[in-house]
Amino acid sequence: MGFLDKIKNKLGMSTEQAPPPPPAAAPEPDRDDDDDQASASGSSSDHEFDLAGFDPDEEDDFFHAVLHMESDGQYGGTDESRAEIMRQRGIRDRSHWQTVKDSVYAMLVRKHGSGEQVSQRELNWRSGQMQKMISGNQAKAAASGEMNPVEGITLQAWAAINAAIVGGAATDGLLKGAGIDKARWDRASAEWNARMARDTTFAITTVYGAAFQAASQGKFGDLAREANAARAANRELTMPPPMTHEQYWNIMYEQSYAAKQGKDPTAALKAMGLTIVDWTDLSTFMGYHFERSSQLKWKEYEVIHKKVEAEFAAKYPGVKADVDIAF
Repeated sequence: MGFLDKIKNKLGMSTEQAPPPPPAAAPEPDRDDDDDQASASGSSSDHEFDLAGFDPDEEDDFFHAVLHMESDGQYGGTDESRAEIMRQRGIRDRSHWQTVKDSVYAMLVRKHGSGEQVSQRELNWRSGQMQKMISGNQAKAAASGEMNPVEGITLQAWAAINAAIVGGAATDGLLKGAGIDKARWDRASAEWNARMARDTTFAITTVYGAAFQAASQGKFGDLAREANAARAANRELTMPPPMTHEQYWNIMYEQSYAAKQGKDPTAALKAMGLTIVDWTDLSTFMGYHFERSSQLKWKEYEVIHKKVEAEFAAKYPGVKADVDIAF
């Protein structure tokens, strides 16, 4: 694992803690209004239509059901939760669930105007659920003592000093100013690293990342802090992006192509006037900005990405970079 990857991991940017996959695009309705009214009232119709008790005006309940019925794992459902949903809603089997799911999505598309709008609302809802889970995990970690200071050094203080070190400050001077000797710092660092390594919920890592970026002196520090606050509250950003997605992906590709050629990605950043801290802060903001618009603008983003991809393939012939950008 490279140094940049370690920084990203400590800031909670590891792919291992990614949220569940975005919801599939909601289907566009294929009925006229008369069919909708007849189906909703229980009258016969040429189309299968069954809301199974779901109310389109209470879409969070439906998004919860989709998450549990369609996914597994830490952020998904279980056999027990799926059975409970089917019992509560009178869903007979998977085939019936598919009919219900399509019917509710169709009503939500009618309500919000497009499948993209519905998919974005569902992704935003999932982001909020993930934040609730993270908050709960942080509370459990605190109750267990895993958030307690080590050698008198809190997680936030450890993160702030690390942020200054990564930003170029001299370690010895920082420790002296904080009244911490090197041996004590090394013991605290070893324990905090060990706690993060054994924390499978990433609760400690998330707190560390927020504290690290709260102390950031990089040119995009304010943007990172805004993104962290917006993500925690599951709200829209109040600050505009500092660059276009094309410009951001250019930076991403330059690093990837540098690595594939055996070069140091941080040197590629430096050539573009950026530090590791700048890139980490920028990625935090742009990542959240992308998340809050990915379903609405996926077609636009796909065109831009293919353009950047083609430009770099021509710029570095014979070199294949691994840049994973999903829409």
